[in-house]
Amino acid sequence: MATVKYAAVGCGGMGRRHLRGMARLYQSSRRNMELVAVCDLNQENANFLADEARDLLGARPRVFVDIAQMAREMPDLQAADVTTDTGSHHAVATACLNAGLHVQCEKPLAVTMRGCNLAIEAARRNRRILSVAENFRRDPINRLVKALIADGAIGTPRLMIETTIGGRDTLFITPWRHMKKTGTITLDEGVHHADILRYYLGEFRYVWGETRLHEKTRQNTKSAGPGGFYARWSGGFPDTVEATGEDALYAHITFESGAIGHWINDHAGHGLRQSARHVYGSKGSLECPGDRNGRPITLHLDDGTVIDDGRILDYAPSYKLSPLAAELFGGERVWTYSFEFNDTDSRILALEYHELGDCILNNHAPEVTGEEARADVALNYAPFESGRLGRPVTLADMIHGRADAYQREIDIALGLLTPAAV
Repeated sequence: MATVKYAAVGCGGMGRRHLRGMARLYQSSRRNMELVAVCDLNQENANFLADEARDLLGARPRVFVDIAQMAREMPDLQAADVTTDTGSHHAVATACLNAGLHVQCEKPLAVTMRGCNLAIEAARRNRRILSVAENFRRDPINRLVKALIADGAIGTPRLMIETTIGGRDTLFITPWRHMKKTGTITLDEGVHHADILRYYLGEFRYVWGETRLHEKTRQNTKSAGPGGFYARWSGGFPDTVEATGEDALYAHITFESGAIGHWINDHAGHGLRQSARHVYGSKGSLECPGDRNGRPITLHLDDGTVIDDGRILDYAPSYKLSPLAAELFGGERVWTYSFEFNDTDSRILALEYHELGDCILNNHAPEVTGEEARADVALNYAPFESGRLGRPVTLADMIHGRADAYQREIDIALGLLTPAAV
């Protein structure tokens, strides 16, 4: 099988997670990508990831600290996988695209709408693929939810309630996730939920919302983060971090279909933690188990029927996983699975990599294009901007900069906007 030679750009915790996804793809029958280089401004991190790649993949990739040099010295390099910190996504992705590489970029595509627009324009100008690694929608259980909604299991969708509450005053993985200018937690984690809201119910029309910075001081608990991949760095973070970015958002969303969304993404919640997702329609409702846990969906019908087993497949005749997803998760129509987090995470990341390789080899667009990812960021930032403007904001308001009061400070810091322009 033909393979695409790619570089891992960003060698921190997320880079380590992505490497496990590539190892999973290497183990499958559909490998179409080959890691040949790693790149990071921190050469120690780059060498560490290269050593891990040697152990996991069987060959040590070349190590670089500069994207342009890497592209010059490796003319057969075709793509880059960008897993740097969120605040640098747009700049690093753009540099890779300008170097002639196809790009997969971790979510969110950028920390502002202008950053998203810059990356999208770079992909268009260089005629390169820009794919964004939004993983929640690739979970087979979320694929099944999507099919249940599309196939009319609950009738016409009317309401979706997406709730995340918890976190108290503890540090969420890394300090930068609490800083406005580098991608605060309500964006870095919240964009997953923005994507799921749009994946289930379609495009949004407008958003009313507000945001808060509840916990101004965060305590470092030395957490190793999801999968334990951040333990190498967590001990070196300060004991306390003074947060500058909002840690909670509350939104009322009207979708183009007329359906309503109620969204809480509160990472400063005390007491009872909550993580819940429900979709209500004209005939019934879906109780969704969340992401990357493999737990079954529960379908509630008006006659009192409750279905939380394999019979749920009868209500989703269109549901069918891709060949690689079927190989990785145990069948074309799985309705539950049982893997520990790192195992599940690596399988989903393998799907992202395989799609990128397929898009490059066969010249077609990825599922989460730059434009799709930009709409996720737009929905994510809409409550921020609505709260400052005191009015609802639309997708067009967000894309065209008509609602950017919150983002302007970030854009100025990133050099995407001059103070004079404001």
